[in-house]
Formats: sequence, structure tokens, C-alpha cells
Amino acid sequence: MPALAHSLFERHDGYAFAYKVLGRSHKATPLVLVHGLSAVGLVDWFPLADALAAHRPVLVFDNRGIGGSTIPADKAGEPYDMHAMAGDVVDLVKHVGFKKIDLLGFSMGGMIAQTVLVKADLPFKIRHAVLVATSAKRAHSDLLQAIPQPPAGPLTFEQKCDLSRPFIYLLERRVREAVEAKRPARTIQNQIGVIAGYDVRSKLRSVPESLPVLVLHGNLDRSVYYSEHKYILEGIPHAQFLSFDGVSHAWYDYYDLDFWTTLLNRFLADQDCASLVPPAHAHHAKL
Repeated sequence: MPALAHSLFERHDGYAFAYKVLGRSHKATPLVLVHGLSAVGLVDWFPLADALAAHRPVLVFDNRGIGGSTIPADKAGEPYDMHAMAGDVVDLVKHVGFKKIDLLGFSMGGMIAQTVLVKADLPFKIRHAVLVATSAKRAHSDLLQAIPQPPAGPLTFEQKCDLSRPFIYLLERRVREAVEAKRPARTIQNQIGVIAGYDVRSKLRSVPESLPVLVLHGNLDRSVYYSEHKYILEGIPHAQFLSFDGVSHAWYDYYDLDFWTTLLNRFLADQDCASLVPPAHAHHAKL
């Protein structure tokens, strides 16, 4: 179920970020989840976030200007880039008070996470990084071509569902959740612009070999082409790569939660995760 109650981090510059920390009582290193284009983290990370929070604290949040996070009115038209969005993550983690984290970024969230990884003088330590269905540069993608243009005038509920489906990929339940969450068109267009100017390849070599990195990608992904993983591996040659046959972009809606939580928990505990065998068949999605 989506997480409705949340805390609000109101930054000195007027930006406000909706967030929630699950599993606070656990002693394991907290896991910070960073979601992608059009995503509302306080909705779209579930039920995975709850499953992970059975083992460790998990921080979920809405990126700037989407869901419960807001941009001040006098800054609504200002451009921003991936460095700014990475700064949002750094500021939020610092606000929550974590001194040591594991970091997982999905799609555009993986781009944000990589930008955090190459930042100097972080106020916290990153123990492990997981990069899922993402790229080190502006990705080759079929997603933008799949987005229908909104019709003129007020939208019906079904029209809103039609506009949301390209972002949600797989389950009708997620389409309904997408419509019910706040996903402003201006913010999504801003995010598309952020992705267009993104390229972290030249900086990835600064990621130390002492930081374990896991890269996950499904071979049917058309939202961020499967081939994009090679740019991350070129920049972080010590990264471990796991490929998933029959899986498209919405990776955690494939298989069951036990598979993903076991895989991630093994990696975060410095245990073997490559030998974990996924179910024989995955449900296919369009993108």
C-alpha cells in the first residue's frame, strides 16, 4: 500500500521535501531509495520499500516538485540540473541525520545516485551503491515517444490513466496509484530537461574500488535501453553486473518481493548475490 503519512523537510531556500523513514528500529545501515522520471517515491516504491524495511531503515522521498515535495513559487520557472537534484538527496540525508548509508537509484534516480557518488566532501559515508535500469549519460529510450500529448481541456479519470501508463509499464494497480498522486506536467518536463543535460561518465572513475557497486538491468528495458549499463561499467570497472532475462524497466514488479529483498540484502551484507536464481519466467511489459 502507498505511504500516505510523511514528514516534511523545509529547506532554507524554500524547497520542501516529503519523506518517510521506515524500519527505524533496525540497527542495519539505512538504505536510501531514489526514484526516477515522474515517480512519486512515497507511492511508487511500495510495496518494495516495506519489504526492505523489515531488515533495515529505509528512506523514501519525493523528488523536488512532485508528490508532496514543493518548489517555492518564486523559483518555479528556474532551470535546474542533475547536480541540484543530487544536492537535494544530500541535504535530505543530512537532515534525517544518517552518518552512513547504502544508496539505491532507479532510472533517473540512478542518474541522481551516480551524481551523489561523485560529489566531494559528502557529510555521510556511502557503504554500498545499487544502480538499477539506468545510465551514466542521457539514455537511449523509447519512453518519450510513447508519451501521448494531453488533450485540450479538463481530463477525465481514464484520460489521466492513459497519460500515466507509459511511465508505469506493468500493473494496472500502479496506473491507478499514478493518477491519484501529484505528478505535475511542468515538473515532468523539467525532469526530462535534466536528463537531457546529464553525463557523468568522465567522473565515474572517482568512485573508489572500496565502494561496492551493483548494477542491475533487465534485457527487455526500452525506457532506458539495456545497452546503457555498459557506460556505467566502463566508468566503474569494479562494479558487479547482474542481467535479468524477460524483465523490462519496472524491475521490482517482476518476480516476487522475496527475490529482490534477498538479492539486495545479500549484496548489502557483502554476501554472494550473483548465484541467486530468479524464477524461470517473468511477466513481460511493453517498455
